[in-house]
Amino acid sequence: MRVVIIGNGPGGVELAKELSGEHEVLIVEREEVPFYSKPMLSHYIAGFIEREKLFTYSLDWYERKGISLKLGEEAKLIDRARKVLVTDKGEYPYDILVIATGARAREPTVEGKEHLLTLRSIEDAEGIKALLEEHGEALIVGGGFIGLELAGNLAKAGYGVKLIHRRETFLGLDEELSGLIRERLEESGVEFHLSAELLKADENGLLTTRGYVEGKVKICAIGIIPNVEIARRSGIHTGRGILIDDHFRTSAEDVYAIGDCAEYSGIICGTAKAAAGHAKVLANLLRGKEDRYPFELRSSVFKFGDLPIAIIGKTKGEGEWLDEYTKAFFQDGKLVGAVVIGDIRRAFSIEKELKKELYGA
Repeated sequence: MRVVIIGNGPGGVELAKELSGEHEVLIVEREEVPFYSKPMLSHYIAGFIEREKLFTYSLDWYERKGISLKLGEEAKLIDRARKVLVTDKGEYPYDILVIATGARAREPTVEGKEHLLTLRSIEDAEGIKALLEEHGEALIVGGGFIGLELAGNLAKAGYGVKLIHRRETFLGLDEELSGLIRERLEESGVEFHLSAELLKADENGLLTTRGYVEGKVKICAIGIIPNVEIARRSGIHTGRGILIDDHFRTSAEDVYAIGDCAEYSGIICGTAKAAAGHAKVLANLLRGKEDRYPFELRSSVFKFGDLPIAIIGKTKGEGEWLDEYTKAFFQDGKLVGAVVIGDIRRAFSIEKELKKELYGA
């Protein structure tokens, strides 16, 4: 069986790794470099790791695995009638096609947006790193996990860091947990400007509803937009993402979608961990083994400078501190979620418990 994968991110490369010994596998990737760790880009920008450490798999690794890798090649159209992927450089027949195109950074729509940078690729990271080394400080817009990770790592590295966020809370968490994150990052040197909407950008800073904030290096981290264009051009159903069922099937026969580009029942998972999890489950399904990905169970692990934090399951409503690290959330007396600060091993055991509760496994 010939499996063609569009995208060489965490979902695409994990699926290729799973299937390469069993099937003919081809990856088409529009970037010019092999797989690298996007969650580690902020560590690279901060100077904690060298560029080569971002690259998990060498070109030799793909060759040894028997994975055909087409770099610098853009997928243009899925010809569903002929079962062929059309790119800007050729055509590739498939038995199974998997869209793993990921997502791009959401860009602001304000006046002066050309003065704002985004972080999604190694090319973005190199540009930001060079400017930071020149100016020594960063102004970050957005209190999601990318913005907070970048703020924490840059502050830890000794850069001046200001963070603008439209709310008082972060990551959908309550005021208490958000306050703890803020306190720890403030201790590292991050200056927060909260409940501030971005109005305008210029060369020297940003105008917000709470005033003007100075900063030469301005990085916008306000979310992601799934890359669904090839699906739409090919007549495959999309919403915010490429619509899939619980077996990752799209509306097109023998075409699947995984990772940040995929949308299941309104859910876009949005993390590298989830994309790799999708790939593992899809590999089993393609082998004929029954398996299921827990889309409803949010599970994310971040590290904001020296602050590791895990968010698992549902974290709305009244929470209860089980210990100094763990705030748990219950519904009808049952554990439905938790936030773990510091003790990540504890988080993995809670995730396992919730999976057992929800799915019996």
